[in-house]
Amino acid sequence: MSKKVLIIHPYDKSTSFLDRIKNHLLAEFHDSVHYFSIKPNERSHKECLEVIKKFSGNGLLLFMGHGKSNCLYGAKADNYGTLENELIKAEQPDSYFYEDNFINIHNIEVFNEKKIISLSCNSNAQLGKKSVENGAKVFLGFGDLPTSIEELKEQGEESKNGISLGKIEQALKTEINDIIKKSIRIGINKDYNFLELVKLIQFITNQKISHYLVNQKKLSERKLIANYLYTFKQEIKVYGDGNEKLI
Repeated sequence: MSKKVLIIHPYDKSTSFLDRIKNHLLAEFHDSVHYFSIKPNERSHKECLEVIKKFSGNGLLLFMGHGKSNCLYGAKADNYGTLENELIKAEQPDSYFYEDNFINIHNIEVFNEKKIISLSCNSNAQLGKKSVENGAKVFLGFGDLPTSIEELKEQGEESKNGISLGKIEQALKTEINDIIKKSIRIGINKDYNFLELVKLIQFITNQKISHYLVNQKKLSERKLIANYLYTFKQEIKVYGDGNEKLI
């Protein structure tokens, strides 16, 4: 059976929670899914680019990982940033490897004729626009996705009396996982196009928001969680032909 879904997930322990999306789609669609976990070395990144180039333009490419408005990040080794001894780094380069400029405007043609969902921060900006300008059929991007305490602090949040950033972090990880895996599964099974998928993501997110505001009144963090989920759904953007089917 030809692969209809290609999941690209650069190794980074901070995004390991996204494995639940991969596991869900693999369980649902079995042999139709090709999962490529990019390892923290140059060879794995080059292999990934070749896999993307060869992937069918009729299939769905799902990228899961870090990014910013003009690029997608690659793999990050566990020891990156922990040691300044250049001799040890030279002996064990993979242990300290980090690629923070993996797919960018200089190699964006790798997405030519592809249909992409990029579950990465700020992929709704320049990256999505440039992808379509350089031949992608359709590109679905997201805004800022704070899924760590550090990222929440960058958003100006801080732990206050009765407020736990850890609870917000865990809730956002859980809900984004659930929203995306359910939406893609339903979207594929119902033969949705990209615009219909966006509406489904927003509908499921609205259900989550309602749950926190109506059913979780004892949870001090519920309004902050609901606000982040609202921003999550509002900042989704589709470039290219939104009437393209997912697969």
